[in-house]
Amino acid sequence: MSTASPSFRYPYVIGWTGEAEQPAVLRWRPRSDADGQELAYTAPDPGDYQLGVLLLRQGQRRTGRPDFKSVNTRRQWRCMTKLLCQVCAKSAMDSETGRVWWLLSGPGGPVGDGYTNAPPTCPACIPEAIASCSFLRRHAAVFTVGSCRPYGVRADVFLPGRSPSEPWKENEILRLRDPDIPHCVARELLMGLSDVRPTRLYGDLSCVA
Repeated sequence: MSTASPSFRYPYVIGWTGEAEQPAVLRWRPRSDADGQELAYTAPDPGDYQLGVLLLRQGQRRTGRPDFKSVNTRRQWRCMTKLLCQVCAKSAMDSETGRVWWLLSGPGGPVGDGYTNAPPTCPACIPEAIASCSFLRRHAAVFTVGSCRPYGVRADVFLPGRSPSEPWKENEILRLRDPDIPHCVARELLMGLSDVRPTRLYGDLSCVA
């Protein structure tokens, strides 16, 4: 049973202590589309791979205590690919302009080939997200984004040919075309952002860019 308080909405993407990483045995198998090997779970599941990347397995029931230092891989991935708000899990896209609202930590925002591991945040949830995070209260910046695309992953990387019981590198940033993608277990999806425009916060959070 969830311990969430009715007076506070815990963000949809954060992890919970009852959602610990599920014990799963990894194995190497031949790649079907290329030479070499790729990681797989010994007991496969249809949702193991997204965008050709093996995802970390975790529970999804949001039980125990909220852990604001972690995100749930599947929920973070869902928000990124479907452009859902990381707080309420509803659409973060402006229905009139087609632009997507994004709350980031820092004034500069992504430029050029910039990317982020933070999912979008709808305008209704931005004040709440800032108020509940001391870091965002000091460094929050709000943008709207014209287009976005999957850029890469934050993942644990394993060495082919060795037992996949322990990762070779942890929390590595890999682009989706990186040769180590078949050798990793993804923890977060990174999204590349284009046509990024800063906004100013005026009560209703109207875009003035």
